[in-house]
Amino acid sequence: MIPAFYNDLMLTETEAWRRLTLGASDRTCPFHLMQLASLRHDASGSLEPQVRTVVLRGVEAAEKRLRFHTDARSPKVTELTACPRVQALLYDPAQKIQLRLSATAAPASDALRAEAWAATGRLGRECYAVVAAPSAPQTTPAAPFAAEADPTVFLPIILTVTALDWLYLASEGHRRAFFTYGPDGRLNAATWRVP
Repeated sequence: MIPAFYNDLMLTETEAWRRLTLGASDRTCPFHLMQLASLRHDASGSLEPQVRTVVLRGVEAAEKRLRFHTDARSPKVTELTACPRVQALLYDPAQKIQLRLSATAAPASDALRAEAWAATGRLGRECYAVVAAPSAPQTTPAAPFAAEADPTVFLPIILTVTALDWLYLASEGHRRAFFTYGPDGRLNAATWRVP
């Protein structure tokens, strides 16, 4: 059965943000995990791409913002500070839907940081009890943990989406759409593209 969004550009955009919102709230949703690509300077000063999986923790569809959490000591924070332009990739293999998002990354406000920490459960907080910074070398496989999590190393990152590239693979014919957004989250342009 062909979904309602199949030949409707604006329903396609609505479906993309519906799925992103579901990904933030449902850990079984394929969009709960996203690949985040950033850039860092290597030892020679050349830019080197870095990709990692992060957990989608929040979506503000009207503002076109996403949120994930990280350790403030992580190398990715340094990368995002130096070059805040990123891409995120999400894929649902069952539905054959891929979203590629261009965005600008920034640390959350202190108020949102406190709110997100308060909403983080005990198991989630354990990630922030690691004594050493992420990526630090160590001599044993298990990282040493402090007795309590440290909320000062907990850092939500906000991604403000500037473009959304939708790809839907279907036997009836693939569909690809591209949307761009202003800094206030308003839609600037929407076009179909060749898949």
